[in-house]
Amino acid sequence: MVLGRSAGISDEQMAHVLDDPLPEGLFTPDQAAIVVFCRKSTLMQPIDDATWAALREHFTVQQVLEITFTCGLNQMISRFHAAVRTDVDAETMDQLGTSCPVRLPQLPADGADGG
Repeated sequence: MVLGRSAGISDEQMAHVLDDPLPEGLFTPDQAAIVVFCRKSTLMQPIDDATWAALREHFTVQQVLEITFTCGLNQMISRFHAAVRTDVDAETMDQLGTSCPVRLPQLPADGADGG
């Protein structure tokens, strides 16, 4: 969320990144190509020829590689934080508000933190 906002992505857009299909007109065509690619990658869905073609319509090969790397790096960091149940501080929670489309996992009822 914080990085998305710093890149100019609105809270409304962030609330719809998991929508399939994306709402018409909410994203520019180049933004939509990135969102669809990263969503498919994150959900470990096949990246089909149409998805690659949409990226290539707007980006160079080098830019597509950078998008792929950035998306993958974000996934790795997110999975690390989910695995070790990184605490989210109050300031970050305030910045996230209710617009984050991905719900934070609930801790077990006994509060066990695995450590």
